Amino acid sequence: MNYEIDDRLVRIVEYLTQAVNVCCEVDESSGNYEKTYPFATGWSRSAMNTAIDDLNRIVKDIRKDSR
Repeated sequence: MNYEIDDRLVRIVEYLTQAVNVCCEVDESSGNYEKTYPFATGWSRSAMNTAIDDLNRIVKDIRKDSR
């Protein structure tokens, strides 16, 4: 999909915001796996890797357009 750059950046912010929220909701005493540190670590790592990939594509697109 070819989104406008600002839409792509908003999506990246949303991914990272979700990752921060998952980390903030960690509560090992709840018994809920989705509130454990390992789950939060995996979710955050995935969000950060997705953000890196998306930002690299945006940079590539901007450089291509500026030539």
